[in-house]
Amino acid sequence: MTPKALQAWRPAALLLALAAIPAFAATGCATVPDVADPAAAPGAAEPLRVQFLHTNDFHGRFLAEVVDGDSIGGSAVLAAWFDSARVRFDGPTIFLSGGDIMQGTAVSNLNWGRGAIDLHNRKGLDAAALGNHEFDWGLDTLRVRVAESAFPWLGANVFDEVTGSHPEWIQPWTIIERNGVRVGVVGIALAETPRIVMAGRTDGLRFEDEAPAIDRAVREVRAEGVDFVVVVGHVGAVCAEPGDPDGTDPTARSRGCEGHLVDVLEAVTEPVDLVLGGHTHLRNNFDVAGIPVLQAPAYSRGVTVTHLERDAEGSVAATYRAILPPRAAEVDPDTTVARVVDDWFGETRPILERTVATLGGELSNEDRQPVENPAGNLLADAQRWGTGAHVGLVNNGSLRRSLPAGPVSYGVLYEFQPFQNELVLLHMDGALLKEVLEHGLTDDGRPWTHVSGLRVDYDPARPQGDRVIRMLRADGAPGGDGVEIAPGDAVTLGTTEFLAVGGDGFDMLGRARLERTGRVDVDALIEYLEAVGDPVPPPPVGRWVAGGRR
Repeated sequence: MTPKALQAWRPAALLLALAAIPAFAATGCATVPDVADPAAAPGAAEPLRVQFLHTNDFHGRFLAEVVDGDSIGGSAVLAAWFDSARVRFDGPTIFLSGGDIMQGTAVSNLNWGRGAIDLHNRKGLDAAALGNHEFDWGLDTLRVRVAESAFPWLGANVFDEVTGSHPEWIQPWTIIERNGVRVGVVGIALAETPRIVMAGRTDGLRFEDEAPAIDRAVREVRAEGVDFVVVVGHVGAVCAEPGDPDGTDPTARSRGCEGHLVDVLEAVTEPVDLVLGGHTHLRNNFDVAGIPVLQAPAYSRGVTVTHLERDAEGSVAATYRAILPPRAAEVDPDTTVARVVDDWFGETRPILERTVATLGGELSNEDRQPVENPAGNLLADAQRWGTGAHVGLVNNGSLRRSLPAGPVSYGVLYEFQPFQNELVLLHMDGALLKEVLEHGLTDDGRPWTHVSGLRVDYDPARPQGDRVIRMLRADGAPGGDGVEIAPGDAVTLGTTEFLAVGGDGFDMLGRARLERTGRVDVDALIEYLEAVGDPVPPPPVGRWVAGGRR
């Protein structure tokens, strides 16, 4: 389907999606924060106004979560919250997603994302950017999910390698016309998607750098005579001060923002009215070259709300921009959607709610920052144990949630490790292991990987590629602890197939001899916890030691 064809297709698809959403009781609407703008001055020309609601990185979170004592997010709450926000705004509302909708929980993964698509259809989603995790189950499955979607999936920088055109199931942009207002929405995928998903999952596709794709798509959509142009993408930033730390000022700006999205927007030359991001899971509310940039916290813990206004001279301004938590207390959760969620859980609920282990303390990886933490160390321990390796290695991006103290269910562990990756045993020497560990440090010398059976002394101030000073055995083997691993020593490494085939840039692991185990990551984790016995203590930190010996 061409972008122009989408203009005719959108209204029908939208009506189908909205038809499933019932009207809401006045009591439910009354408690949602009033975000309506002031009326235009008497006698002034009426400006064009539009409201954007946006989520990102939903990751199959069908149910509300308790955050700081509040029940927040989940599909039934979101459906009611969105409808309330639509009713309270005196203009058209457009709902967009920054991608990573499906993958992430057992209830979503066990049906390959069908439930997540069904629920987003019911919430009236207008368009979504392709996230990297949309490709986790391969292109065949993704194409089926796209066909089931009552909204277009956007990726202006995604092309068919053979034809050089956009695949027919991916649109570079779409035009949404509502109440006489025409909005061009450009979608962008993460250019490095092929590098960070399982090898082979994007075969046949070419991912272009984001900035030139945005410029080209913006020119195309502006030529169609739109009133506003918005970019939604699975690209985000990290801010030193995200803003609103105590939850009292949803309009607070973020400060000290950097990262890939900032770099991309600094290279964009075409005029854009709003950018909505994703991928980094963090609160973003800042500007780049005068463009408002917003991203919500992941897992439906936040919704970005932006009001754009275009005056008679064609100038566009953001008159309201905020990131609001969709609290269950503010609406009457949609009972129809709640029943649909319950249907999707179906027979899986007894499996998901089975208690697997009891943890002696909380294992937090909430901010997913490059720092050693007990959650990563626990997983590295489990993968070393599950493969029988000398060393375990885990990438920080694979830790998808924190683990609470006390009883932990299978469903929670599945959310912690949702990828269904096979564990593999890699045979290598100490020189290759050092190269692997060097890659596991960020550009500024912080550990982005977690290890087991090993202590790594490193100097973050040294040049990249020469920061690991020594590697010391710490696997509990008799006479082994504290022994330095030399370049020529034989070493085995236990990790996931994702890393073993070059995921996250670990291309050097392709030089190791691979031995398959047939064990799946989450299964090995559960077996390890059962072997340790309750309560499982949080593993200590101190496996990465900056500055050498302590």
